[in-house]
Formats: sequence, C-alpha cells, structure tokens
Amino acid sequence: MKKFLAIFCSTLLISFSANATGFFIGADALFASAKHKAKSVEESGNPRNLDKQDADKFNYGVNAGVRFDFLNLLASGELFYDKIDTSSRNFALIDSDNNNQDSIEIKDRYGAKLNVGFAILPKVTPFLTYGLTKVSYSSKILSDNNSVTKSEFTPLYGLGLLIDLPFTGLSAKASYDYQNIDMRYAQDGAKIKTHLGVAKLGVVYNF
Repeated sequence: MKKFLAIFCSTLLISFSANATGFFIGADALFASAKHKAKSVEESGNPRNLDKQDADKFNYGVNAGVRFDFLNLLASGELFYDKIDTSSRNFALIDSDNNNQDSIEIKDRYGAKLNVGFAILPKVTPFLTYGLTKVSYSSKILSDNNSVTKSEFTPLYGLGLLIDLPFTGLSAKASYDYQNIDMRYAQDGAKIKTHLGVAKLGVVYNF
C-alpha cells in the first residue's frame, strides 16, 4: 500500500508540476464588443438619455510575463497590449442630420493583470483574472461635434483556460474579460457608460 501511495504521489507531482514555470510571451486573436449607453443626458440632447449603441471588431493583442506553478496551482503576472478599434455611430434617437458626425471609437488598451488558477486535469488549468488597464478613446458624442480624445485607467475582470501542450514549450490560452468605462463630458452629469468585453484565443511560448 505504501509503495502504491508513493507511486501515486510521484505521478501527481510529475503530472501537475509546471514545466512552464518562468517567463513567457504570447499573441492573441481577439473579438472586442463595446456596448454604449447615454446616461444623465437631457431629453432634448443628442443622443437622448438611455439611448444605446454597440460596436464589434476582430483584432489582435500581445502579452509577456512570468508564470509560477506549484503542484496544481498556477499564478502568473503579465503585461499586455490590445488593439481594439471599435467604432460606434448613430445612436438610436439621434437627429438624422447629425448621424454622420457622431461617433465613439475605442482605440486600444494596455495594462497589467494577475491570473490565478487551479489545474483540474494534467496540463489543463482554468484561471481567474484581475487587472488594471489604460483605455484610449475618442468621441464626438455630447461634445458639440468637436472630437474629444481621452484615456483613463479602469479595472478589468475575467476568466480563462490554459492548456499546456506537451514537449513543445507552448500553451494554448482562451480568455474573456470585461471592464466598464465612463466617458464624461462638459455637460452637467452627462456621460456615455460603456461596457467593453474582450474574448481572446491565443498561444503562449514558455521559456
């Protein structure tokens, strides 16, 4: 029995120990979905209060960081850059004469995040993500059609799945994260409240 337990424990150590512990770099294909809503806007304004508009875009991202594994636990920290480039035009109730001039564009974002996971199978690890990003955007909404370009820091939350590919030094990674952005302007209390969700599918090279 003791011999069996020793073999079993050794197998667990070999299966779950992280050959990938160390530095990594990665690249992602991403799908960004931005959902905008006008908030605290006067009913006579353009857009009107609670008007909505969405925008979707396929794009790419890159990342680099360091990974630590102990038995079946995973922790990694990474820096990342995502090209977003979503563009929203024509809020639902906006005056048709101004439709071609009003827009919201989320350009890109960069930041840092922490991933924490638990291996449910050898080489298969779901994880949770928390991070902080700086998002750049430009808009002509609520700004008298004068383009406003800003950037701001917002927290990011997400989850994902990491699959280590045997004998390659590579890992496949799928993830989804979301963040909320308040685009504030000169009008009293007026803002565009944006929910940005980003799904990614990528590959990581572990050094």
